[in-house]
Amino acid sequence: MEVRTTLIGEHLYLIDAWMEERPERLACYLFDTPHRTLVEVGPSRTLGHLIAALDALGVDDLASFVVTHIHLDHAGGAGQMAARFPKASVGVHRRGARHLVSPDRLWQSAAGVFGEEWLAETWGPMEPVPEDRILTLDEGDRVPLGNGRYLDVLYTPGHAKHHIVFQDSAEGGMFVGDSVGLCYPHGHFVEPVTPPPDFDPVLQIDQLHRMAERSPTFLGFAHFGPEYDVDAKLDEAERRLDDWVRFVEGLEGLELSAAAEALRRHTHDRYRSEGFDDGDIAAYAEKTNWEMQVAGIRQWLASRSG
Repeated sequence: MEVRTTLIGEHLYLIDAWMEERPERLACYLFDTPHRTLVEVGPSRTLGHLIAALDALGVDDLASFVVTHIHLDHAGGAGQMAARFPKASVGVHRRGARHLVSPDRLWQSAAGVFGEEWLAETWGPMEPVPEDRILTLDEGDRVPLGNGRYLDVLYTPGHAKHHIVFQDSAEGGMFVGDSVGLCYPHGHFVEPVTPPPDFDPVLQIDQLHRMAERSPTFLGFAHFGPEYDVDAKLDEAERRLDDWVRFVEGLEGLELSAAAEALRRHTHDRYRSEGFDDGDIAAYAEKTNWEMQVAGIRQWLASRSG
């Protein structure tokens, strides 16, 4: 089992969790500090890679692990991780906490998007987190890392109602989950993520502005890795998000599959016009569920018009 860890700051490691048995699909971030803390755990099928990486770093306990939101590619393995590290608290936004304690509804929601068979085989089952292990988090809270260092918590709805991001008090890095989008190392451009049922572009853009105001030293993407040209990436995220919403709004009447194909072609044409090559575009394309993207935008448009 290949292990990839990279030191990216003072006592801060990026761990490639090898989601779906592929490199550079999910980044977890370990603060190897007196209060060891892990940001993101990924789905349960990923945990073998993650735990092997922690073992390689000599990590035999965690004070806490925290998730930016409860979607399964970020938190699906939380119950199994809680069992593996029985002293760790499990940090999650208060609106997501009950779904980690009782994950059935969350599982069914994800199965409705991805299909139950795919979900079980690719991301794996969810186990509940004991309620007394949950650390509920919200705007203004702090996760202690030790020696006066901590993670500031920002509540950042838009991608999901239970989304939070974390900023390192010592070095300024901000761990953004899916609140900015995807930014894979193949091309390092930002692509929106617009899933139902909670997607709200107005809220999401508001959060991009709030992030910019805090002047992070880098954006720690879950998908995938740190980006240091912060203002450019936040601007890019806002521009693409606005473009997608406007484009999908103009596809009224098209069936979902046809609208998804139209958005895919439109997006890839835009990427080519901006100078990205087909290799970079293909690396994003295999990770993009276009029907999910359209469905999330359409649901928001319908709620606004209703």
